[in-house]
Amino acid sequence: MVFVQEHRVATIGNLTYYVRNAVASAVTSLPENDHLQPAVVITLNDSELSLNALDSAFTSFESHDDVFQRGFIDGGFIIVQHTKGSTQSEVITDDVSAYLQSHSSTVIFWKSDSDAPFGPYFTKGGNLHQAWRLYEDVTCSFVSTVFPADDGDEFHFRPLPVSAYTGLYPVVAVPSRLYFSKDKNKPLNGKRITIKDNFHLAGAVTTMGSRSYTSYYGFQKETSTYVKELILQGAVILGKTKMGAFTGSETPPEKIVDYLAPFSPRGDGYQGPSGSSSGAGSSIAAYDWVDISIGTDTTGSIRMPAASYGVWGIRATSNMFSLKGVMPSVAAFDALGLVSRTSHEILDLYSSAGLNKTAFQRPTRILYPTDFYPMKNAQQQTMNEAFLHALESYLGVKHQKISLIEEWAKTGPAQGRETPLDEYMRNSGYWPNFYDGYHVYDDLIAGHQREFEKKVYTSPFMTTRWQRGIDTTKEERDRGIAECETVAAWIYSEILTAGSIMLLPLGRPGANYRDLIPEPSRGGPPETAFSPCYLPTTIGAPHIVVPIGQNPFESRVSGNIEYAPIVGSLVGPKGTDVMLLSIAQGALDYNGWPSKVLTGRNIFHLGDNVRNSVIESSE
Repeated sequence: MVFVQEHRVATIGNLTYYVRNAVASAVTSLPENDHLQPAVVITLNDSELSLNALDSAFTSFESHDDVFQRGFIDGGFIIVQHTKGSTQSEVITDDVSAYLQSHSSTVIFWKSDSDAPFGPYFTKGGNLHQAWRLYEDVTCSFVSTVFPADDGDEFHFRPLPVSAYTGLYPVVAVPSRLYFSKDKNKPLNGKRITIKDNFHLAGAVTTMGSRSYTSYYGFQKETSTYVKELILQGAVILGKTKMGAFTGSETPPEKIVDYLAPFSPRGDGYQGPSGSSSGAGSSIAAYDWVDISIGTDTTGSIRMPAASYGVWGIRATSNMFSLKGVMPSVAAFDALGLVSRTSHEILDLYSSAGLNKTAFQRPTRILYPTDFYPMKNAQQQTMNEAFLHALESYLGVKHQKISLIEEWAKTGPAQGRETPLDEYMRNSGYWPNFYDGYHVYDDLIAGHQREFEKKVYTSPFMTTRWQRGIDTTKEERDRGIAECETVAAWIYSEILTAGSIMLLPLGRPGANYRDLIPEPSRGGPPETAFSPCYLPTTIGAPHIVVPIGQNPFESRVSGNIEYAPIVGSLVGPKGTDVMLLSIAQGALDYNGWPSKVLTGRNIFHLGDNVRNSVIESSE
């Protein structure tokens, strides 16, 4: 294989690597070379160095890692690390010698006081340096990619100093999974994580999807609290994902302007991304080298992308995770959001935070709100009913139909139930959302005008939203918050009581093209808080998105039959995040439904079953 190097970028075969500057280990028996050479560290314990032992080690590496390749053997070093107390022989047999000669490689026996993680490396000056594979961001999910600064501060980053190696796409660096062993003190060891671009990273720029914000604030000096916690637990931060400007639900073609919206890998590749955590959903749906994406959810910013991309998603219980060091949108409504291809990845983050230890009551009530069901689209309704039946069979509980509007009229607070619930909540979310969504940028608006002598740029969509913020008074905002608190208290005392979960409709069925302007255009009438997506926000409840099926549509791009995701969603009382995820996973497993989402065009393998059946649409 051809080995090419340039600066700290090396290419082996058709794969390119960034070589980490930090010294992983010093190997005294390595030659003091002044150029990069590939190396593989293996540990054979007490077994002999044989062809079978070498092949077994390399085969294991290939099955567990996407960074290692056998090209690291060619023209490089095989470093056989002795374990403590090892009696391993350093004899090189004739067949091993012939193998080494055919690969122009050299065996180094290394006795070290501290074990180095096995796997692929590059050597220079007698030192081992980690090899991080460079992947192209073909869906444009990332706004920036980062790398540990290697300056002694584990919370300090710098932009990845590597440009696109094909000339088409930026690149993302990922470390070998072999470097990270199981560690009870680092439960997320080696977990590859992306973060939304409203989380601050020291040494990186926060754009907020806005060139004006980027220009005014520049490089950040502090890493957000939750990201610090992830790093301490062993997580690897790959970069920052794209978002709608100012956490607004900006989507192409007429809304997002400053930074190109990511592409969806689903269907024909031209489906809309949803916002505002668009890059979070895109990176999970497109790349199996990303494990989990972190975002925020105010009024659907995680849940709608999760639904559009067909991945697992959750809006966490309000205030369960710290959002210090995250640019707020509406402090009263903001919550952490997580998306991944499996529920287990999300549960790992709850477990690492110690949030999986609280015993939860197994649900005894499944609520089915007739205010929102049935859904307009027949495919979605059929799949939601199938998911409901899966929950019923798993829990041994029949669902209960309920009208929130009717229940409010019966049991709502005396000072509120005379007004229908949907009317009572019409401005409850509207006022805080737009007031805070504008005034949280007071410093930016004033400072940008002062420093650059021009206004902050906002797209026509955001200009409309900010104008609503200007037109909303502080008194209206406070009244909206108070109304939300009133509804929350009622729901938790009368509806979402202990042992209750509620099914909610979510998602866009069928084709949702990124180059078509929806009718009516967003930014029109006020956003009522009485909706399946807004309601969990206003009461601070956890809300999960569960990928359950696919909806066929004829692609206008390719003419082929493509498939759009269909999801189910569940909401529960505060603090029941882990319960909701566990119950949803248990129901899918119990009924034999797939739960691990694929990357690429489809969320699941196609099959002749209800998940992929062609049902006449009512739309």
